Amino acid sequence: MVRLSVLNFVRKTGLQTPYRVSRFRYVAKGSEYLFQDQPDVKIEQKFDGEKILRSERTIRLALSGCTNRPFYRIVLSRKMDGRDTEIEQLGSFDPFPNLWNEKFCALNFERIKHHLALGAYVGKPVRRLLGLSGYLPLDPTLHIFAEGLRRRREIEKLKEEKEKEEETD
Repeated sequence: MVRLSVLNFVRKTGLQTPYRVSRFRYVAKGSEYLFQDQPDVKIEQKFDGEKILRSERTIRLALSGCTNRPFYRIVLSRKMDGRDTEIEQLGSFDPFPNLWNEKFCALNFERIKHHLALGAYVGKPVRRLLGLSGYLPLDPTLHIFAEGLRRRREIEKLKEEKEKEEETD
């Protein structure tokens, strides 16, 4: 009997998810002139001839708040700088639910749109928040997480049903 690794098993059975996330930001033909005057944006060419955008600026979460009570600011910062540095604050996110089980997120969509147009990279947590708010498409990892959660709930229901059947017998 041949033992398959987990990755090979997933590939052979077809359980592989169709969702893929690309870190590349492609540049449309003829729009290179928009980025010529910006020193922190570079246009590079891949081997297949596609042009991609490389920017030094990123939109990410910066931690603030107290111990055991985090609070995040959504900021524009340089890619190589530390986590809590910022050029401009674009919003805020409170991960703890309030009395009505709501998590608050405030976003300045005009400034986010401006910096996205200038080629800023969006980090994964901010990309998830923008997807949940409806500004960007939903992040594929959220679909994968939701599918796994549904499967776990189904398995729990089946276990409960089996336990009830065993108790009645």
